[in-house]
Amino acid sequence: MSRSKRFVTGLLSSYAAIGVNILYTLASIPLALHYLDKEEFGLWALVTQLSGYLMLLEFGMTGSVARSLSDHKDQMEDGIYGSILRTGGRVFAIQGVLVALMGLTLAWFAPPLLDLPARLHQPFAILMAAQAVLSGLRLSLGALGSPLWCHQRLDLSNLSSSLSLVSNFAVLWIGFHLGWHVYSLTVSSVVGTFLSSFSIYLFCRRQGFYPPREHRGRYDPRLFRELFHFGGGLFLMNLGAQLASASQVILVSRLLGMEAAATWSVATKIFSMAQQFVARVLDSSAGGLAEMIVRKEAGQLQKRFKDLVAISAVMAVAASAGIALMNGAFIEIWTSGKVTWNPWNNYLLACVLFSTAVTRCHTGLTGLTKQLRGMKYVYLIEGLAFVTLCFFLVPLAGLTGLLIAALVCNIFLTGAYGVNRTSCFFDIPRYEIAYWVVRPATILVLTGIFFTSTRIPSFTKLDAVQQLSIGGFIFVVIVIPLIWIFGIDSKLRSEIFHFCCQTWEKTKSRIHAA
Repeated sequence: MSRSKRFVTGLLSSYAAIGVNILYTLASIPLALHYLDKEEFGLWALVTQLSGYLMLLEFGMTGSVARSLSDHKDQMEDGIYGSILRTGGRVFAIQGVLVALMGLTLAWFAPPLLDLPARLHQPFAILMAAQAVLSGLRLSLGALGSPLWCHQRLDLSNLSSSLSLVSNFAVLWIGFHLGWHVYSLTVSSVVGTFLSSFSIYLFCRRQGFYPPREHRGRYDPRLFRELFHFGGGLFLMNLGAQLASASQVILVSRLLGMEAAATWSVATKIFSMAQQFVARVLDSSAGGLAEMIVRKEAGQLQKRFKDLVAISAVMAVAASAGIALMNGAFIEIWTSGKVTWNPWNNYLLACVLFSTAVTRCHTGLTGLTKQLRGMKYVYLIEGLAFVTLCFFLVPLAGLTGLLIAALVCNIFLTGAYGVNRTSCFFDIPRYEIAYWVVRPATILVLTGIFFTSTRIPSFTKLDAVQQLSIGGFIFVVIVIPLIWIFGIDSKLRSEIFHFCCQTWEKTKSRIHAA
């Protein structure tokens, strides 16, 4: 399978997986809100986010092992590829035990520190303990799926995650029906994790991504030091990213209460899915970009990376426009009016999505080159700055203050540094890199004007269904054509159109042949 075909297959399967995730979210949240009150739902969101912090104890080894395998996948017979897998597997097992122990400790001491209501102390302790053991098990099996990334077979990883979500929902529904209440969420996670890990193992074994017995290598302390050195940088980046993008529920629950945490968790669900949707462009191409770096294909690398940044920006502005114009009304309909928030938060969410999507491309390239240098500290500084700003802004402006803090920190810290690193890597001016996203950024500004028009009194008096219909009309009839005609460079637009035509012709040929 060619590199471009692997990219397309991985991207399309990623979007299919996102579709499954959307269906899961659309069905599971109303189901959970039907059986749980808002405090209990907020409790589960808090446990999930704390579990994400526990996974930081993997110290960046997941990305380090996957990227290092890319350097040796073309010479699997030399034994280094197998040694990386074995070395990484042993480290993952130790880290899994550490995650479980830390999570159990957190389950005991966290409730008073987080100022949780007394009635939630015991449920929190049980949920956190179960999630800690589950996270430890998941991490200990981390090496199983590492080959999928370097061999650019994200389609198999996406299939595994989709199967996991389907099983999650089935068990969740059964658990609620049987009266397991909030613990249904934990039981469903156990089933999903087992199915995901087992299916990934079968996929890798069938595709021959695990080396044969004679080339399996051995645990190598020298490889461990190399992996840990690169992984240590990724750990600091991940820590900063967690503080900046995955600490909101913790901060909100501490500063505004559990009900506000539940509101944030629900109101930003579409935003989280949109982030995944846009991020899949870079994720699906990351293995191919790493291969270009290893094989020193400099010219091809710069062209493809420029296209990826432009496509990511276009997709981000499309998703951002949809969030700005439709998220508020959709949430009100989706939750039957149980969850509402400041309408202007939707436009701020759109700006955060666009900023983080573009920034992620530049920081992602730095990670692929394995030359992290100051990037690991910039991420950490952004995370600390975000948390500090939140303590000042959230008590004053509520959830709006949190969004402002996220946007400011991302643009002026990680974003500025990432663009500078890309400029140095390709030896091109920073203004030229900024020009790659000028067109879609202009569309985002125009979307702000359209959004402002929906805040006039005659519009706000309409019910949620009418507001959603008008927002959808503006998005489809005005914003999407603007994005296609003015937001995309003519050369890239022609390339996308030509690719779509080729894909359509091949699909028709296969249908006729069948």
